[in-house]
Amino acid sequence: MTSPVHYVTVTAPDGEVVGYAWGDATEVEWMHRKASSPSAYKAGLEWYTKVREAHERGLTPLGVLGLLSHEPGVGPVTEAPDVAALEELARVVTPADDRRLLAQLDRDDAEAWQELADAFDALTDEDRDVQWGGGTKSPSGAIHVPFPRYSEALQRAVHALRGVGAVTPEYRWRHSPLPQAPPEGGLRPADAMRAATAVVSAERMSDGEIAEAVANGLLDAIATSLRAWYADPSAEEHLQSDAPPTDRPHADPGTSAAAHPQPPAHPQPLAPPMCRFCGGSPAADVTFRAHRGLVILMGFRKTDGPMCMTCGLAVHRALTAHTLAWGWWSPLSLFLFAPLTLVRNLLAVRKVNRLPAPGPGTLGPRYDPGLPVHRRPRAYVALVPVLWVLFMIVTGLSGGV
Repeated sequence: MTSPVHYVTVTAPDGEVVGYAWGDATEVEWMHRKASSPSAYKAGLEWYTKVREAHERGLTPLGVLGLLSHEPGVGPVTEAPDVAALEELARVVTPADDRRLLAQLDRDDAEAWQELADAFDALTDEDRDVQWGGGTKSPSGAIHVPFPRYSEALQRAVHALRGVGAVTPEYRWRHSPLPQAPPEGGLRPADAMRAATAVVSAERMSDGEIAEAVANGLLDAIATSLRAWYADPSAEEHLQSDAPPTDRPHADPGTSAAAHPQPPAHPQPLAPPMCRFCGGSPAADVTFRAHRGLVILMGFRKTDGPMCMTCGLAVHRALTAHTLAWGWWSPLSLFLFAPLTLVRNLLAVRKVNRLPAPGPGTLGPRYDPGLPVHRRPRAYVALVPVLWVLFMIVTGLSGGV
């Protein structure tokens, strides 16, 4: 039985969808978009770390997503029917992905394109009938690893693919399936680049990838598609067969999914973030701090995340009272860190005080705010350093008279 999950869409400054942070009842995870560029993938690694760090702070999965949704480039918290639906969304290939790949082709190098045409036209059946060497046992008993014997003409054709820019680092071929040559019609030009990159790059790690692409017609389909695109770029869409050219879904250029992948279901934005402690809402994203001075040592503490009015007020009072009692007992604490901590807490609690009373909690009991800070006896420990400073000022002024 599947269960709904929630997610946020993360977009790069240039508009490319990087991936999705998603969570269920207990865990929150990061999902890369399969067709994203290497730069987007690298950004996704940073988002993965950000998601884990937010969860380790004690936020609930929905709390993490709600917190992330306020950052630049992040969409609202949305619901998907299940993880499989989100995985399908992450496999969508958009026209923007295709354009990014086609921009790698060197259209101005006429010689390279002529070399591509000449190299593939010169291939014979003998070139395409790749023979294998090795696999025999030497006198010492060692068995030579089999390897394909590519003809010079076939190697020339593969090199020509590199010459026009069809083998590109912009395609993350290890993370996506290899496009297959359709039985009828040609590959889309962007899929031809994906196939060329995957086949030629994989040959370095696994002998025979090029031989297999020659045998099943994929290599010829790659060259045919690229040559047709070079002759008439506007004919790109006419190169598609009736069947999908890859086993990855492509966004329809005529829909809104062409710019941004959309989930298969109809997502509904959720309510504002709920409190990380009780699960009530509304909640505000705030940070409260405490400071402790220990003569030559100092301690710092903070509690942050979405908080409702009640829990936020409780955290503010507890950490502020702690600072008033213990935040003065080192020189830097007395004149810098303790006053700064108190001021920052006062600014943060204003956001909490503006919230209406929270609704029923869904995660556990709600914190008790307790007594106001001015009614807590230990808060008046702060008078000790204040009176001491005043005493020193008065003594200094008296001595100078």
